[in-house]
Amino acid sequence: MEDQEGNERVLFRINYLLKRLMDRYVTKNLAQIAQKDFSITFMPYFMAIGEQGISNHELVHKIKVTKQGVSKNVKELEALGLVYSEKGESDARSLMIHLTEPGKDLYRKIKDGADTIKTDYIKVLGAKNYEIMVDSMLKLIDYFEQLEEE
Repeated sequence: MEDQEGNERVLFRINYLLKRLMDRYVTKNLAQIAQKDFSITFMPYFMAIGEQGISNHELVHKIKVTKQGVSKNVKELEALGLVYSEKGESDARSLMIHLTEPGKDLYRKIKDGADTIKTDYIKVLGAKNYEIMVDSMLKLIDYFEQLEEE
């Protein structure tokens, strides 16, 4: 029985459940504001593009995926009419990726939803614990990024 209670606090389990439950929540709410073909897997790409746009090279670096992954997902977002790409002005090998007007509208709606989630988290955790949680997660990201560089 003691081992079972200890399993409740195993980080792999906690990370898995939190991600899964959050993905379900986001998918449910995303269905109310986005096209049905907009998958939650597009979210990191879409949100990293942002209202200012981003180069394909920056996107690879920012969300830690392959060039092929970026290319595939950008093509799918283009097919949905949410982004467009153009050759970079300073480097013809680079593509600049931008949100279309419908993409910018969806981006703002998603940002509003993220603000709602933040408000809910603060209600559950308290403002101080929310900030500690975010700071801790950012430190863990830095930790794993440093491990990859070794």
